Amino acid sequence: MLNFIKNLFKKKTNKKEDKKEGIISEWSFQRFSSFYDERVFPDPRFNEKVEIIKSCINDKHMERLDEIASESGCTVEEVIMKIRYLKNKRIFDNIYIDRYSRLVRRCTDEDQKILEKYYNMLYYDHYSIIEMAQRVPNYHNKPMPIIEEDVYKDIKYLYDKSIINGIKLDDARKEIIYYTIEKHKKAEKYATINCSKCGALVDTLINGTGRCDYCGSITEDTTHGKFKH
Repeated sequence: MLNFIKNLFKKKTNKKEDKKEGIISEWSFQRFSSFYDERVFPDPRFNEKVEIIKSCINDKHMERLDEIASESGCTVEEVIMKIRYLKNKRIFDNIYIDRYSRLVRRCTDEDQKILEKYYNMLYYDHYSIIEMAQRVPNYHNKPMPIIEEDVYKDIKYLYDKSIINGIKLDDARKEIIYYTIEKHKKAEKYATINCSKCGALVDTLINGTGRCDYCGSITEDTTHGKFKH
């Protein structure tokens, strides 16, 4: 009975074991891209391209970004953003993009060890650097400022190597900016809609209008209704 309770507790608390792949859609890809200041247009072949990229990496074990781009009908930069998006959806966990050599590489054992250390705190808890520092093991009784610096270096290493996605780092403040949190903050005041002319995403005040950064057209939010009760 005691072992049963322990196993049950483990299943409830081990979030990584219960991780689920996110729902993939062109609209969420557009929003994810805008978080990194990349604007993308609607693409009728979006789902097809995503499936080809997944097959290139998972089934054919292709590494060269230019070959994956050719196979999927994308530009190299488009492939990079789609891989980042798929990593954020937990489709890929053990790869990263080597931008210098333009290759998809497998994470090393050391990479995986560092990622495992922060996985739940990053992807589920959305902790700050300070909150992570308060929770990592401190076997050598280091002062808290030293631990915080060590944590930041680890996160920066994972970020710079494109092993983790869905975050941005503020180097000046040494803060993590989470895509998920920013998305929910924006949703409280803003509507993200497609430009009525070119289809690019436009952020407007709810029930307001916004100017498309690409074509300059004015688009009105009609998704929330004109009146609130």
